[in-house]
Amino acid sequence: MKCIYVIILVIVAQCLFAQETFSSIVKENGMRFTVSEEGFRGEGWDEILAQVQSHDNVLIGEDHFFNEIPFFISKLSDEVTFDNLFCEIDPYMADILEGKIKDLEEEELKSFTSSFGSAFSFYALAPEFDLMKKMVRSNTKLIGTDQISIRSEGLLAAQLKEQTQSEKARAIYADIEKKSPLYFSEFMKGNGMPYFLSEELTGQLERLKKCELSPDEQSLIEDLELSQHIYLNQDHHLRIQLMKHNMLEHFDQITQSKNLFKYGAVHLPKGESLMEIQDIGTLVNNLSDGQFESSLHLMIIGQKGSQGVPFEGMENGQVDPNGEDLKSYKVFFDAMKSSEWQVFDNKKILAQLKSNKIDVEDETLERVIKGYDYLIVIPQVSAAEFLK
Repeated sequence: MKCIYVIILVIVAQCLFAQETFSSIVKENGMRFTVSEEGFRGEGWDEILAQVQSHDNVLIGEDHFFNEIPFFISKLSDEVTFDNLFCEIDPYMADILEGKIKDLEEEELKSFTSSFGSAFSFYALAPEFDLMKKMVRSNTKLIGTDQISIRSEGLLAAQLKEQTQSEKARAIYADIEKKSPLYFSEFMKGNGMPYFLSEELTGQLERLKKCELSPDEQSLIEDLELSQHIYLNQDHHLRIQLMKHNMLEHFDQITQSKNLFKYGAVHLPKGESLMEIQDIGTLVNNLSDGQFESSLHLMIIGQKGSQGVPFEGMENGQVDPNGEDLKSYKVFFDAMKSSEWQVFDNKKILAQLKSNKIDVEDETLERVIKGYDYLIVIPQVSAAEFLK
């Protein structure tokens, strides 16, 4: 008789186990947290904070141009001290911005951002620059790894104009500084192209190489040419190679410090990126693994609301949960239980999917679940505005 009861219990357990679905597994592994002007509270926040505190390499893959994500990272930085912030700007811009934030009084800094803020790439947006300023003033080192931005050549030329010992080079730098905003203004009106991509800049760079330049100037000219090549040829692989190269220049910081990596979500999965390449998330994951540690990979997306833009003068966009960019995340959106933020534990989700032999048919979704430890969903996002 006991054997019959055992068999019945096993059959019932197997039936219940088999009833697990992709949707139910995702719902089981979601945690909510509330947000206010003061910060965050709740099970989801406690989980994320504990994970960030226990990892030396924290990677946050984001969707750009929202107010909420820099606010989230700012609140994390109130609780956790990071030695370094690796971010999606070029090394020269990172050094310039760090120096200005440290050295200038507030009114002087406002004057500088008013003149050159549009050249700051993602950090031309007010909440992003405020986050950068807060972290730099907390003694976090700013480390840029990206190509030179399509709006940055004017500011870089202005800096070189003050440093160069060559009068010929100084005149060329002044010309680049003057023409860069003029070209871009016309480009935004639908005329021509940005100065960064023009044949005129190509010619100026060639003339500069014939001048008596310092090693720093020569290095910058080479990187301008490389970045121009990446843009003109849409060479994504070369861009990722450059970011890896620049990151490895800071190998000691990655392996011996507390680091925050803040990049677009396509770049930071621990495996294959969302653009089907071994990206910087893979590199950091492997470097951590080689130190007998693990990196923490967080992804943050908005479900609906408004989204800012890369260039001032463009119209803000709308976040559509059913649109092409977000349709892969429907199973997470369907699991949202309230208007509160939610974090989903992808490690547990992946383990249960494997146990239930459930395949992830959407390739992007599979990369996210395998590549990110946690997915954070913001139910309502708002567009970030530019520095004034």
